[in-house]
Amino acid sequence: MAGHTGRGPRKPADVLADIKGGKFAPIYILFGADSAAADELLAALKEALVQPGMEAFDFESAHADELEIPILLQHIRQPPVVSKRRLVVVRGIDRMSKGRARKREEGGERREERGTKNEDKQAGQLGELLKGLAALPQACAVALTCDWSKAMQSALAGAGLGKYVVDLRQPGAADLASLLHRRSRELGIALEPGAVQLLLDVSGSETTLLLGELEKLATAVEPGDTITADDVRRLAGQSREFELNEYVGGVMRGDGAGGLAVLERLRNWGEAPVKIVAWLGGAFLRRVQERNEGARARACLLQLYEINRDIISGHPEPYALLETFTVCAACPGTESYCPVYTDARPPEFCMRRKKRRDRARGPQARVLE
Repeated sequence: MAGHTGRGPRKPADVLADIKGGKFAPIYILFGADSAAADELLAALKEALVQPGMEAFDFESAHADELEIPILLQHIRQPPVVSKRRLVVVRGIDRMSKGRARKREEGGERREERGTKNEDKQAGQLGELLKGLAALPQACAVALTCDWSKAMQSALAGAGLGKYVVDLRQPGAADLASLLHRRSRELGIALEPGAVQLLLDVSGSETTLLLGELEKLATAVEPGDTITADDVRRLAGQSREFELNEYVGGVMRGDGAGGLAVLERLRNWGEAPVKIVAWLGGAFLRRVQERNEGARARACLLQLYEINRDIISGHPEPYALLETFTVCAACPGTESYCPVYTDARPPEFCMRRKKRRDRARGPQARVLE
């Protein structure tokens, strides 16, 4: 049966459902850095297509630069011995030559030829591979991996291969939560919402780390058990790095109360305040380019800069600065209202207060300062 026939990239969960339902496409382009999702799809394809014990004949895995393109395409077209299809996995096609320059041996001399843009595109290894993939018969089965980039996206679309793309860019929180629930069911356990959120806090968007933590949890409990947030905290191991991840996760999602509780544990352990600032700064830097989070991230980075400067200058209560920041990062207030300081006198480094002051003084005063 034919697989995806649409135009845009597909989500890995949809592709996985098709594979398990016996619907296959001739080409799967695993496009992005989510290696855990890529491994899951490749394992599902191998299980569905390749007969056990026939891997030596009906399965092949190679890096894109290991074989010449004509030979690689020949391997892909090779029919299976006894399996449903012969599966070929080609890794790292984004590292292939784009063909801007062609070099060849001629008359004992090495000469570089430069053609037009179109000629170079066709002559490059990547262009040659994409052209060959577009002409593959439906009975083939090839999975290719590559990191996401706009240039590669354009090349795939230009070759008419967009309908075979599986979007493996790092998923958002909702997709990660679905992944955790799906994998936990496969492992024979269940996760409470608080446990899911804590796992996301301590692992971030790294799916490999996230699933690794989940598998460790599964080995520490009985089949059928339900994992709570306390179980995650107890079983995942009490470490400062774990607590730092949990604290940063709470701050990033605006959980001021939860963040303060974890910050108190870090204080009791004697964690260096400048290290906490560094972890917070890295997290907010990753949010600067996001449309809905960019302004908040920039304001928080400025506050963190001033906090770091004060700590290095010998502020007597560095954790007091971090406590105030934890509350301010989750602040629902505006430039004219502070819900923490009822006398409308928020702390000096509050960015909302600074915006009010700077607007009142005008740009000339700010430049002079």
